[in-house]
Amino acid sequence: MIDTPLPRPYNPSMTRRLRSVITVVLGCALIVMSCTYTSKSKSDGNDAPGSVEDQLASGEPIYMQTCATRACHGTQGEGIKSGNGFSAWPLVGKDFQSRHPNAQIVFDVVRSGGERNLLALTDQQVYDAIAYELKQNEITLAAPLTAENAFTTYGGVMSGNGQAGLFPPSDNVVLIDTLPARDLPIVAQNDTLQLQMDQIAEASAIGSSKGTFLILVIKFSDLDDQPITLRPAYLSLTTPGGERLSPQSINIHSAIEKFREQTIKPRHGTVGLIVFALTAPEQFHQLIYDDGAGKPVRMALKP
Repeated sequence: MIDTPLPRPYNPSMTRRLRSVITVVLGCALIVMSCTYTSKSKSDGNDAPGSVEDQLASGEPIYMQTCATRACHGTQGEGIKSGNGFSAWPLVGKDFQSRHPNAQIVFDVVRSGGERNLLALTDQQVYDAIAYELKQNEITLAAPLTAENAFTTYGGVMSGNGQAGLFPPSDNVVLIDTLPARDLPIVAQNDTLQLQMDQIAEASAIGSSKGTFLILVIKFSDLDDQPITLRPAYLSLTTPGGERLSPQSINIHSAIEKFREQTIKPRHGTVGLIVFALTAPEQFHQLIYDDGAGKPVRMALKP
């Protein structure tokens, strides 16, 4: 989600707020699970509901008690106004639909929140709440929303028009259409950490910075029973010639927070946006996360 209009025709792919005018972190703008939730839903575990109707019945109380409240996004999901914009963006209507990439990225950002009530929800309960929110936006599901279909479940006519690009779009990024289409997400992992690439795009400019840039949206998940401290310094991008590139601190206006140092808890994770400067379009090979423990995670980025 982003709080500016599309800068030009675009042809591609809850709980934390950005400090800039682009205060549209997906966890805040899409679906926040940071208030209170005490009622049990029909999806007490991680089993998918038997029908869409069952899922909506499960998701409604979660949505109503954690999202559509005076303290979160307004009692009707209309958002909380602040000046000329919103301190908490609407969960319904054109503002939501134009900023909603796909249901899996919503889930991933929701899961990145560290609040106790959020961590208490099962994965399926989060999917149930997102399904109910989609219903509020007159989006009809053909089957219950799960991990298997969330990545291809979009939120409106403007969302997720393709998988080989950046969405929601940014007002200070000039995208270039060089990347071949690919099946997303791409997953790589070791015994403790999983990386999942949700979006990939190339740009010829980010703000005043000119050149060629690779933009990635990555979900990081803790797979074992110990917290993991994530650091940008552990990330690198290899070129076809074997050179290693480091993430860049470029001010990109994005709905997704830039990847930063943080600690994630077991069975949870975070979503981050990462920018690399390339020497030329397509001059990249694989993403590597190496914390020095002897088991680097390598993700091939080419089809």
